[in-house]
Amino acid sequence: MVLKIKKTFLNLSLFIPFICGSIFFLVFAVVSPGLALAAQSTPGATDELRAAFDKAEDYFKQKKYKEAKGILNPLLAKASPLEDFVPKARLMLARLQDDFTISIAQFQSLAAEYNNRPEGEEAQKDLGARFYLADKYSEAADSYQEFIKDYPKSSSLFEIHYWYASSLLALDKNQDAVDEYRKVLDKAKDSSWAPKSLLGMGNAYFKMKKYSDAEKQYLRILDQYHFYDELNLVYLKLGQTYEGEKKYKEAHGAYQSLVETFPKSMEVSEAKDHMRDLEKAHLDLPQVMASVKEEPTSTPVAAETPSTTVAVMATPTPEVAVQEVEAVSKPFHVQVGVFSKKLYVDKARQGVKKAGYKSYVVTVKAKDMPYPMYKVRVGNFEDKDSAQKLANVLTQKLKEKAIVVED
Repeated sequence: MVLKIKKTFLNLSLFIPFICGSIFFLVFAVVSPGLALAAQSTPGATDELRAAFDKAEDYFKQKKYKEAKGILNPLLAKASPLEDFVPKARLMLARLQDDFTISIAQFQSLAAEYNNRPEGEEAQKDLGARFYLADKYSEAADSYQEFIKDYPKSSSLFEIHYWYASSLLALDKNQDAVDEYRKVLDKAKDSSWAPKSLLGMGNAYFKMKKYSDAEKQYLRILDQYHFYDELNLVYLKLGQTYEGEKKYKEAHGAYQSLVETFPKSMEVSEAKDHMRDLEKAHLDLPQVMASVKEEPTSTPVAAETPSTTVAVMATPTPEVAVQEVEAVSKPFHVQVGVFSKKLYVDKARQGVKKAGYKSYVVTVKAKDMPYPMYKVRVGNFEDKDSAQKLANVLTQKLKEKAIVVED
């Protein structure tokens, strides 16, 4: 009996290595298909794939986006996930994606998969930028907050703090926005993001009707950042702040400085309107606009209003310089959708028309972003409450969420 047990044990001991080896092979094949593929790839094939990636990257830099995409799709189908260029190729392909929803999903996937790696950092940054461009400020704020948590030593941190603050400002979380802008000023006062943050702080204080605090931020920009590229906007906001403080002479002077110093800026029309109103209400002010022939103004929104053009951004971030076909000084608008394809734009505008309203389109596009985004909007309002009333009506009629956006 003992001999029989020993013989059985011996047979099993001979069979166990075979069983373990089989199990290991199966687990290895299921869990690590990429490793199996990598083992099968030859040095020549890898070099060929690398050369293809380099070519796609060159096309991307040359803004030959169609050619880059034509290489990247088959490249990623062939390459092992372990190839060192694959994360960069996937990130580039997400940036080339012409469907907004799909690109968002791709950036989210890359940010999670390559967390704490350069590609994951870039994906998280691009995710926030895409949301911000689409006026999805809550999602943008969440994305930027996630970036700050995951990449506290990033070289882009001050930029991200700025956009996080700007997202909070758009959500009317004004004091939170001030706190975030201040972080940029405390740690990067010599960076290009410092005057932008001062302008953001001023705008936040203005929205809270803390005009004295707003005035201080705008004046700091004029005093410390003489070459800031948005001084025209600073003068406009300073003029509006002075009006809020009932400092009409100073307000008139700020508007006049804007008109004379930046005669071709889009803010000039609004500044002139403010000057006319001030001169009519306060005859003791210099009557600068009295000698200027007042041009008739057309209705800013028509049934077939041409698309508004937005200048291309300097970086793949949502820093947009707007240049409208027709100057619109009223800051609030109702947005019924953001689309990457004109087919859906036309469908949305038809829906608005059937509901009895007129729409127009604002186009935004970033550098390195191969497709523009189209924002279908309705109306221009002086105050947010009026815009919100229309948004509620359109939401009910169109069965799609309409939101209020502020320029």
